[in-house]
Amino acid sequence: MRKQLIILGTLLTLLIIGLMYFFNSNTNNLSQKEEREFAIKNTSKITKIFLVNAEGERITLKKANNHWLINNKYVARPSRVDLLLKTAQGIQVQQRVPKSQTQQVLKNLITSHIKAEFYENEQLVKAYFIGSADGNSTGTYALLINPENYKNASTPFITHLLGFQGYLTPRFEPTLNTWRDLKVFFFPKNAIQSIKLEYPNSPKDNFTITLTNGSYQITQNGKSKTTNQATLKKYLLNFKSVAAERLVKSPETALELKNKQPWFKLSVENLLGKTIEVIGYKKEMPKGSTNALGLPLKFDPDRFYGACFNESFCVLQHYVFDPILTKYENF
Repeated sequence: MRKQLIILGTLLTLLIIGLMYFFNSNTNNLSQKEEREFAIKNTSKITKIFLVNAEGERITLKKANNHWLINNKYVARPSRVDLLLKTAQGIQVQQRVPKSQTQQVLKNLITSHIKAEFYENEQLVKAYFIGSADGNSTGTYALLINPENYKNASTPFITHLLGFQGYLTPRFEPTLNTWRDLKVFFFPKNAIQSIKLEYPNSPKDNFTITLTNGSYQITQNGKSKTTNQATLKKYLLNFKSVAAERLVKSPETALELKNKQPWFKLSVENLLGKTIEVIGYKKEMPKGSTNALGLPLKFDPDRFYGACFNESFCVLQHYVFDPILTKYENF
């Protein structure tokens, strides 16, 4: 056992020495001025961003027409990408790390950092390490990397954004779920071919809305109902932009939901024939829960679960979905 501890300690020491050499490498060919140039002047040319932290968590963002993809699989939240690009354009040096603190800052960067790489058409144009906040939490430690030879700069700096009070690290976090676009429905121009809403425990409330010969019709069990077009189109506006609150992280919760009776099944087909489906499940409250009047509360009045995005379970809000979850009799 003691021998194993000695071997482990030796390996850790060698690793730290190696990382120290890596972070202290000054054969980077960067001038003192270049070591301070963190900002990207024109971020509109950026086509790929790679982020990885010290624990190995990583994501790759790639520009695809009018949106960004995460790991070539998920659509990224536009606001999240825009914030990162604005940060990459505006980041600047607040001050140089004092020489007396340089070695300690470099050590901290070894154990806690996010490496950010920015590309223009697969050409690396900017790269740096983002560390933790400084002592005042108004600046962020950072170390530039030479994009030509991938060598580290010799001097770490404290960086910031003009007009922003706080540190920048959270904007670079490579956690997948914080980057995913959680829009469930997005029909800004009412480009809907059909909507089918089913309530397994209440079939009398089921309905289908279909676009036929330029007009929408509502049916139930194949029988149509005369309804004002303005009423139907007003209902369709509820699908303009509908997003989930967050993804369900617990595998136990996801497994439990798969074995439950759904509250509703909703499917929406666009004009190109693509169908988006959401299966809703009521969210049970802990035993003994009561409302403001002290009455027993079985289900969460604000949130429920939904199977969305083909493979994921999400937390959805009643406030957002209640206008959609109407009944046949309301038309």
